[in-house]
Amino acid sequence: MSYTDRYVYYGQMTDRPNAHDALLGATSELTYEHGITGTGVDAIAARAGVTKRTLYQHFGSKDRLVAEALNDRNRRALLALETNARRRSEETGELVIFALFDVIENALRTKTKAGCAFINASLEINRPGHPVREAALAHLRAREGLVHQLLVEAGVEDADLAAQVVLLVDGAYAVGGSRRDPAAARHAKAAAAALLASRSSPDQ
Repeated sequence: MSYTDRYVYYGQMTDRPNAHDALLGATSELTYEHGITGTGVDAIAARAGVTKRTLYQHFGSKDRLVAEALNDRNRRALLALETNARRRSEETGELVIFALFDVIENALRTKTKAGCAFINASLEINRPGHPVREAALAHLRAREGLVHQLLVEAGVEDADLAAQVVLLVDGAYAVGGSRRDPAAARHAKAAAAALLASRSSPDQ
């Protein structure tokens, strides 16, 4: 094998995702598009370009695979949400907590037209203690923590108000996804702004 052949061969091997990552990616895509119960292991294996045997060797079961795919998506989604909200805040001059709703609206217009993958998963698999449900709820709790953090940065330390803003965030995803209406995030943003304004009112 020549130097050029070796370069091409090893470059192709490096560029191709390994089976573990390919399965996570395929699972994330398919379960978001078709639902968890509507997605079989045959379809996941085919999308990932591996055999079902390889799938079970890596994850043991479909439940564990879906849970791991949600965990993987969780890490990326939460980081992207915060990073993009801070960037949007710099562009608009608004508080980061308000910019968060702009990011959600953009997501609903583009890559998350069906709403929040984690809300969807927690509703579809609602058995307490199920690994898929636990993975979904872990993200929702982490996102709630992000909302609390952004409110504290805005000078708001009120548990009841924070719970209401979290509800607006979840509602933006749920309504925007179910109705395919990204404007739901804009309406939620206006409601959040009204909540914060009422809190800072002299009469309060």
